[in-house]
Amino acid sequence: MEAQLDPIFQAAIDSKRVPGVSAVVLDGKGKVIFSKGYGNTIFGDPSSPKVSPETPAMIWSCTKLITSIACLQLMEQGKVNLDDPVEKHAPDIRDIKLLEGFNDDGSPILREPKKKPTMLNLFTHTSGFAYDFFVPAKTLRYRVSQNLPVVSAVTLSAKHSYTDPFIFEPGTGYCYGSNSDWLGFVVENISGLSLAEYIDKNIAQPLGLKNTGLTYPPDQGKDFMTVHAKDSNGTITPTPTKMASPAEVPCPGGHFLYGTAMDYANILLTLVNDGTHPVSGAQILKPETCRELIFKDQIPRVGCSPDGIGVIPPGSLPQLTCQGEFLPGIKKGWSCGLMTNNEDVPNGRPAGSGAWAGLGNCYYWADPKNKIVGMVVSAYLPFFDRDTLHLADALERAVYGKPEAKEIGEPGSNFSGGVNINTPQQTAAA
Repeated sequence: MEAQLDPIFQAAIDSKRVPGVSAVVLDGKGKVIFSKGYGNTIFGDPSSPKVSPETPAMIWSCTKLITSIACLQLMEQGKVNLDDPVEKHAPDIRDIKLLEGFNDDGSPILREPKKKPTMLNLFTHTSGFAYDFFVPAKTLRYRVSQNLPVVSAVTLSAKHSYTDPFIFEPGTGYCYGSNSDWLGFVVENISGLSLAEYIDKNIAQPLGLKNTGLTYPPDQGKDFMTVHAKDSNGTITPTPTKMASPAEVPCPGGHFLYGTAMDYANILLTLVNDGTHPVSGAQILKPETCRELIFKDQIPRVGCSPDGIGVIPPGSLPQLTCQGEFLPGIKKGWSCGLMTNNEDVPNGRPAGSGAWAGLGNCYYWADPKNKIVGMVVSAYLPFFDRDTLHLADALERAVYGKPEAKEIGEPGSNFSGGVNINTPQQTAAA
């Protein structure tokens, strides 16, 4: 497999299309199928450390699955139920209104929602929350009208970052947003620990994860993968981007962790083995929780349409995200932690697998049928960039013995798009 993948990954580095990147694939017993890093932690600085699967990086929304695991642990203890109204465990959500539109003067039209969001709504992104940079106009327009900083959900991590109004009645649709942050508030309120403390004690330590925790510790140096920016011409530049962690909300459940490809692969490995790590024997979830909640689509239980799942729409802030779709043409759902594919993927994972990603171009999948997990980790914006999508696609195809795609978006590709709406040359090529 290394002979097949090495030229593909190295070409992305040599052509300066991707800064540094690592990739890991493990089988169900924890045996390494593929594990390698490419490039340096700081683009353009050959003196910076070489990237490896043990190189720490911001994992952004890959945090969401770990927060979900934490909340599911509390559910197994009988401290929370999927059908509980969120306000039972996080009373502040009672203050959230529903955004119906805007007046002529630009002020928002708000009203009380007719439904109360449930814990299941948070797990499945069906509460009505939306990120301002993923949903054009509506949430961003609201924040601007209230003189609130934009993109604060992934920069400032202050309390007001999570109090945007619902954009639809809870439980009536899917929209990717700050639901996992509220799951984190629930974990903190029930456990009496900060989310970081809870995850360290109940997930990271039991699994022996040495490089997973609060983003950017004080001694962070060149060994971390620096976050980079890629402009519309494809030029990559290191940035000073770091996750702020003010005392008010130090651990937002949607994105606060740093980690490594190998650490995260071991979390996924535990899940495909029914909640118990196959090597250490550490258990973080019960088998039935993994089978019925982690790897089973919960959208039918919610009772809403799956429209929009896996779709990355044209964002309101294209410097942060491109547009496209995970697994185009495949029926998808959302579990209590993962996007599920409800059909076999022609060039990859079987039905019943789960996957997701992180904003800095991190992508993973977990296949409980064959007990295979895979992950690609890079560190640059915008999200859903076609060059790293091609690497993630190539990795999965190699694992399942499928031919390499010539480009993202060809028939049978595991991704489509990867196009930045401010990049005319990419639009023409897509």
